[in-house]
Amino acid sequence: MKAKNMLVISILIILLLGIGIGIGIANTEVNVGANSQKFSKSDLKELYCKYKVTENDIKFAKGELPHYLTGTILDGNVRVIVSETGAPPEGFKKGEHYDVVIGVDEMFAIIDEACERFIEKYGVDPGNPKLDAVDGVPLPKEEVKKLVKSRKFDSGDAEPSVGILGGPLEGPHAIDGNLYAHVFIAKDTRHKPRELVTGDTSAALSRFETQFGVNMVWYWYFGYWNAGDISPASSCMNALGDLAEDEAWVVDAENDIVIGWLHDMDHNGMAFLDGFYAVCSDTARGVDWSHDSIVQHEVSHLFNAPDHGRAGPNCIMTEWYAYWGKEVWCASCEATVNENIWGGEID
Repeated sequence: MKAKNMLVISILIILLLGIGIGIGIANTEVNVGANSQKFSKSDLKELYCKYKVTENDIKFAKGELPHYLTGTILDGNVRVIVSETGAPPEGFKKGEHYDVVIGVDEMFAIIDEACERFIEKYGVDPGNPKLDAVDGVPLPKEEVKKLVKSRKFDSGDAEPSVGILGGPLEGPHAIDGNLYAHVFIAKDTRHKPRELVTGDTSAALSRFETQFGVNMVWYWYFGYWNAGDISPASSCMNALGDLAEDEAWVVDAENDIVIGWLHDMDHNGMAFLDGFYAVCSDTARGVDWSHDSIVQHEVSHLFNAPDHGRAGPNCIMTEWYAYWGKEVWCASCEATVNENIWGGEID
């Protein structure tokens, strides 16, 4: 009797899941990617069932769930600086430059607790969502990887802009062995990242320390950057200019760089080549790169590393390898980044 009841319950769950998932799927066939890969409503339902995608997974991919940091001190209502020491940058005054300053450990504790609550309530992990919205169509990440591997999808893009804007006359370089990375999280509803980006950003910046021997000191800024005036709202190019305009106040030396995090932009990221500003997007118009790859790629541009295009050497500056999460620089890019990081230190 119990087995029969369980069977009935299981069938009802499957039926309800199918009905719920159907709400989030277009009724017509859609074309996705540069090669116009076709997906029908039936195709998408089959994929969602295969990968156990829920309606909340689809809503998260479409930005229809509440933000996971809502109700925390990091949700953008106050200006919060996060530092490794729990102290503000030198010369910063409370009330003038910030409202609250906390340490990195406290930031991660707040984020971890918020993620746990979000997972418990919605069943979606902001640090590891199941779907990648490619051209607006939520697809299981495993399926996107298969399509990239088969060359039916491009591996994504992240394009640099050439030039320096809003910084000192020379490009960024270490001073006394130090580089300062100022990471701004967009606070407006449209652009606030909905996926977890903090840990991946820290991991990427740490690679510059390991590979080039520089001391990378980073600060996080919540509740500062309002990117709501960017038009069109998805333009990485315009976001880059907006970041350089709005947050130039933190760049007062040639060992300062600024990274801005956004949501749902037309590229995975963009940076000023040999400049001081870079933007990264937690999700993008095409396929999404891992967040640490975006940061490593864009920050490398700041030290004059060029793009290799979609195909090239095994290097973070090659789109194919950046998509697959390769953490290495080719010999040429490694030499370029090293030269630019340490150029100001050489007599």
